[in-house]
Formats: sequence, structure tokens, C-alpha cells
Amino acid sequence: MSTTVFRMIRSNKKLLEGLPDAPGVYLFYGGQSELLYVGKSIGIRTRVRSHFSSPEERWLCRQVRRIEVQETAGELGALLLESRLIKELRPMFNVAARHRRRIILARRAEDSRGYATIELEAVDYLDINDASPILAIFKHKTQAKEYLANIAKTHRLCPKLLRIENATRHCFSYHLGQCDGACMGEDDPIRYNARLDAAFEARRIKAWPYDGGLVVEEQSERGPKREIFLIDNWCLLASFTSTEEGFERHLRGNHRFDYDSYKILYSYLLDERNHARVRVVARDDFEAMMQAGPREAIEPIPAPRLLSTGSSS
Repeated sequence: MSTTVFRMIRSNKKLLEGLPDAPGVYLFYGGQSELLYVGKSIGIRTRVRSHFSSPEERWLCRQVRRIEVQETAGELGALLLESRLIKELRPMFNVAARHRRRIILARRAEDSRGYATIELEAVDYLDINDASPILAIFKHKTQAKEYLANIAKTHRLCPKLLRIENATRHCFSYHLGQCDGACMGEDDPIRYNARLDAAFEARRIKAWPYDGGLVVEEQSERGPKREIFLIDNWCLLASFTSTEEGFERHLRGNHRFDYDSYKILYSYLLDERNHARVRVVARDDFEAMMQAGPREAIEPIPAPRLLSTGSSS
């Protein structure tokens, strides 16, 4: 993918007018070539202009001396490229993403009495094939504990069994009448476990709903540019961008589960307007495309409908 560089001149207006109003990613650099910020938009020029006209972002824009732009064919390519660049380049002012290097897994276990318990584990990445006992993924431990505290109240779950309260006998919520006594063996384990599973349903990783891999094509509205993404089991395995000679490999993926990419892909596939761009491919053909790349245009084949069972955030 080509990168276009725009250097700051006296007039910001001239710089901004030169930016393409197309989908893609933009990178702000400072005077020492330090990367300040990475963003994405379906209209780069309009989005960058909003940065420079915002009083809240004036402190950032004063430091910008160079802008790089990487155009994509559509929104999906921009979302995936931004996510990858932030992780790889760690810009100074993408604060939340820059500091998010590990994810927190909430794993389900059971104690000797048959009550479900929760174990939090920090990992660098997740093997999606090992996701069955995982109830939820969180960005950090604080978010996980806040969620556990909330479902303890809304689903009358035991904070002691959720591992957010240390207690030798009963939890404090039992004393207040807010826990039905799982910590004391008074709550029925089957009913308790059903409430716990229901509490996590909205955050559970959705099962891959396709019998094969997915090929997703985006076509630029501004010209002949096309991008093709190969996706399987929520993992971006490869992508290709069109050239005059055919296609060249662009974003390289792997079989590691990336939570940010999962949320991007789930939201994209949930939107039925995108289904005309999606093709389900048998895994043998999918593996061949992985090796050789796409050879021809993708015929629109509607993908199976994804049913929303709650937030994927």
C-alpha cells in the first residue's frame, strides 16, 4: 500500500486541502519525526480538518509537522489498518491503545461443591481454539472487576465466588441480603451457575458461524482500488490490495486471536448491508487463496446472518 506524505507549510488550509477525502488512515508526526497520533476515517480530509478546528485538540495540532496518509478501499480496511498500526507503532497520544499490551480473560471454573467460580488471567494473546471456557475478555483488570461487581448486584451472584472479595466464611453481600448464599452452600448450584452464565452472555466470544473461511472484498467508490481480506475463526489471516498487475499482499495476519480485530469483524459482519461483499469459501479453496492470493473478482454470495446476542465491546 502506498503512503502519501504531506508536510506542514505556513498555511494549514493548503495542507488540509491536499489531503484525500477517501477512506484510510492518517498519521501525525512531530518536528523530530516522532509519531504523535494515528487515526482513521472514511473521509480523511474531513476528519483531519475536524482535529485542526477543535479547541480541545489544539494542543495536539500545534505539534504536527508532517501527515502521512494510507488510503484504503473502504471502512473495514481503515479499521483493521488503524488497529494494527497503533499496536505496532505505539503513537504518543493514542493513550488507551498504546498502554494496552495484554488482555484479561475471565475463565470459568467450579469449586468442590459445584458452584461456578471466576479466574482472571492476563495474557498476551489468545488461541481462539482454546476459547471455550472463557466467559469474557477485558481490556484491563479494572474493567474486569467493575464488570464482576456489577453482575454480582444485577444477578445476585456471590462476590466471594467471583473472586472480587476475600472472605473466610460468607461474603459481605450475604450479610446485606444481596447474595443468595452460594458462599454458604445455601443457593442451589444449578440455579446459581445459570445466573452466572446469563450474566456473561453479552460478553462471550461468539462462535464462528460459518462453515469455512470468509473472503471479504471492498471496492473504492473513488476509483479501481480494491482490497480483499481472508478471515477465518475471527482471525485476519491475510489481505490483498489491487495493483495494475493484479493483487499484492498487504496486511499480514496470523492465527492469533486479536480482540480489537474480533470486535471490528463482528460489527462488520453483523451489518447486513455488508453481506454482498462477503463470500464463504470451502477451507481447501481458502488455503489455496492464502498461498496464491485472489485471482479474480469475488462474486457476491450472501453470508449466513449473524444474530446479535448482545454487545461485543
